[in-house]
Amino acid sequence: MRRTAVGRAGLLLLALALPACGDEKPKADATYPAANAALLAQLPAYPGAAAPKTTAGGGSGTQFGARDWTLPARTDPEAVIAWYVPRLRRAGWRVTGKSAGTIRALRRHQTLSLGVRGRTLEAVVNARGA
Repeated sequence: MRRTAVGRAGLLLLALALPACGDEKPKADATYPAANAALLAQLPAYPGAAAPKTTAGGGSGTQFGARDWTLPARTDPEAVIAWYVPRLRRAGWRVTGKSAGTIRALRRHQTLSLGVRGRTLEAVVNARGA
């Protein structure tokens, strides 16, 4: 009889505890945005690029960091990309794609997309990968 009472008490405790498990939302990982910001800080700035603006975003467990620079007037997007490719490779990045003023690269699990749109140079990174 004692065994049944203990079993029932255990089941009751379990029943009370289980609903609370789903109530808590996962806490934001403060190291993720910091890792993205550190990754952006490692990128060299194109000569003449000015006024960098850094932003962060994401959702569903994936976050990214972005930095935009203003390029000098009449900057050729392909010249910017050509300037970055050897520098990224020296820093351990593997260029995985290149098209229309944009490059994509990987380093270990980290991802980088670098693109020129008009006079804006934008770098988007994910320190934990896609």
